[in-house]
Amino acid sequence: FTFALPRHPLTPTMKLACCMTLGASAAIPTVKLNNGVEMPLISLGTWQYNSTVAEATVKLGMKVGFNHIDTAHTYENQDGVGRALAGLDRKSYFLTTKVPAPSTTKFYDETNQYLSDDLKFLNLDQVDLMLLHFPPKTNDCAVMQEQWRAMEDFYKAGKAKAIGVSNYCISSLECIAEKATVTPAVNQVEFHIGMGPDPTGLKSYCDSKGIFLQAYSPLGDGTTELITGPLVSRIGKSHGKSGAQVSLRWLVEHNIPLSTKSTSEKHLQEDLDIFEWSLTSEEKSKLDAATSPAGTPSFMCKSETVVV
Repeated sequence: FTFALPRHPLTPTMKLACCMTLGASAAIPTVKLNNGVEMPLISLGTWQYNSTVAEATVKLGMKVGFNHIDTAHTYENQDGVGRALAGLDRKSYFLTTKVPAPSTTKFYDETNQYLSDDLKFLNLDQVDLMLLHFPPKTNDCAVMQEQWRAMEDFYKAGKAKAIGVSNYCISSLECIAEKATVTPAVNQVEFHIGMGPDPTGLKSYCDSKGIFLQAYSPLGDGTTELITGPLVSRIGKSHGKSGAQVSLRWLVEHNIPLSTKSTSEKHLQEDLDIFEWSLTSEEKSKLDAATSPAGTPSFMCKSETVVV
């Protein structure tokens, strides 16, 4: 199965010359999605934050220089995110949110309701990127196709500048491609050192379709190995950087947009300091070869592999 090609076919390529500039901060590099939309390379995530914490964190993040905010319907904090962004120039930030899999048999209608609710909670008429948060637990292709139909209608109505998916494996992407008229711009998945540069072949598959992989849990899931572990700490020391910065930089060098999170101003500032230095080829190779901490791009498809 193949996706319909975008009007101007684009491969997922870094557009470092085209950046979103932030006040006194350095410009954050952007990537150009398959429909031409420019997306900042790093976003501030709000998972596990209640509305009050999300509001405070987004305000802090915008203060230190973030211009891409990531939230979701299931985070139950979009009202807080909306309050933090209220009154700001709409062109000054890029907003990603997500809708969950349906819980009823009215797949299209329920998805439409989630989409409308997201805009209402955020107090916006349009988001920059809307994602399907995860496939249905049943992995039912018909459900995914109906959800994607609702997403396409939302996009065509001008309520999202781009649409995509999250936690989608190759079989899920192939399912929606059977009926899609719009190719997903992004697939947001778990991606970090220890998984290799092309986990389960998903990156090369998405590259071949013009879909950007975006990393969540870029520092691993429930581990400090990618923050204070010996490999990243040793490499970081040689650059005057932290182990966490090395872990984030590794993703950047593999052309992977990423979503990070912290309520600490110091850590948020460090997270943005990953663009004006580089890993050596030897360092990058060692990080590519790391097998710990383990991870899988999606909890929905742990065993899938593909040869592209």
